[in-house]
Amino acid sequence: LNRCMENNIEINVNRTNRSKTVSIQVLKGQVKISVPKNLEQVKIDRILKSKSKWIKKKLFLQSKIVPFSNKEYVSGESLLYLGRQYRLKIIIGKKYNTEFKDGYLKITVKNKSNKQKIKRLVKKWYLEKAHLYLNKMTLDLSKELGVSYNSVKIRNYNARWGSCSSTGKLFYNWRIIMAPYKIIKYIILHELVHLKEHNHSKRFWKLLKSHYSNIDYAKQWLLYNGHTFKI
Repeated sequence: LNRCMENNIEINVNRTNRSKTVSIQVLKGQVKISVPKNLEQVKIDRILKSKSKWIKKKLFLQSKIVPFSNKEYVSGESLLYLGRQYRLKIIIGKKYNTEFKDGYLKITVKNKSNKQKIKRLVKKWYLEKAHLYLNKMTLDLSKELGVSYNSVKIRNYNARWGSCSSTGKLFYNWRIIMAPYKIIKYIILHELVHLKEHNHSKRFWKLLKSHYSNIDYAKQWLLYNGHTFKI
């Protein structure tokens, strides 16, 4: 394993007899290229130069990764909403209440130690916001695309952001309300385009790209940051 520089990016070069082809990995901000043992350096440099744009894009996306830590549901804790961090504020009171004001999600509970109740109130707030926001955004974007749909449902998916049925029913993961606007827009447009092309054919991606040019960025952003959409 040795190192080289390409456009001020440090790259680990792994020469091995086990490799007959060239592979490039960008993981956790580190760039590694595996090459056949006797491949000339000039050819390695040429490959890296041709892939420099792709490498930089991967590094940029990975630099935006936000680490996730389990919530304790205490005052001052961060919550994601529409791509921004807001603070949780726990208040003691006689009646349960939830209020989003002055950059805080204020949760009123009878007992601060009842973490499960606080979590349920936080999730209920997210679900209500997701229902309103995603319904409105879907309506607006459907007009832009010139398509009609049957209904919008908010679901608690673990492994998908949205789906579209053959009968025109749209389903969204409530957690996408934590993403920035442009990422939510990609997810909604993705499902709306399925109303015209109920597949992932070249025609589907071409149609989606005509309404959302930076598809790759959105897909990569979700890949690297989707794990933070938790409470």
